[in-house]
Parts: sequence; C-alpha cells; structure tokens
Amino acid sequence: MSRRTRRTSAIAVLGVVVVALAVLGARFADESTVYYRTPSEIAGVEPGDERMRLSGLVVDGSVDRSDYASSLLLTDGAVDVTVEYEGRLPASIQPGEGAVVEGRLAGDGVFHADTVLLRHSNEYRPAESES
Repeated sequence: MSRRTRRTSAIAVLGVVVVALAVLGARFADESTVYYRTPSEIAGVEPGDERMRLSGLVVDGSVDRSDYASSLLLTDGAVDVTVEYEGRLPASIQPGEGAVVEGRLAGDGVFHADTVLLRHSNEYRPAESES
C-alpha cells in the first residue's frame, strides 16, 4: 500500500469517527434536555414520559407539607397546576414566591415532581437584625 493510499484511508477513517461522535453527542444532548414550561403551556401538553421543568408562583394556602409527600399549586396568573412531590418541601417554598419543579405530567393533570428548584431575585438583602 502506498503512502498516499494509507494517508487517504486514515483521513477517511478519522472523518467517519468524527461524524459518528457528532451524531452520538447530538442524540444524547437532545435526550438530556429539559424544557421550562409555564402552567399555561403545560395545559396543552400530552401526559407522558417527557421530563420538563414547571415554573410558576406558589398559590396562597396551597402548600401541604408532610414527611413523605407534599403538594402545592403553581400558577402563572392564568392557569393553576397541582404539583405532587415525594418528600418534604423546602421551608423556603412560600406562597407568592417563585418555584421551579422538575418531573413529569401525569394523565390526571397532576405534575409529579422529583426535584424542587428555588427561584430568587438577583437583589441581595441582608438579614434583618433584632435590635
């Protein structure tokens, strides 16, 4: 085999490997992407195995905490979505505050969350002193 043929073969093999890695990377990146939705957007979504993040404000009087399962309502001002979470919700989940939950929408319209993320403002506020 001539030197030129070996070089051409090596470049061809390298090209195939690069394309294969790019295809695999794109496929796995798409599978791991989790989209943010609002309660209004989730109202039109078919229930299923798609993971998503639901972002909204916690409705007053809707937080029900227990050691094993908790629930709350998230709203965007137009639509309320019931969220069920296995475990105890963080104490920082308060009515009127923003929250983001990650999970799946069930057939009964309830969002089953397995992760709770907290939203906060970018503004720093020092703790109030007791003086």
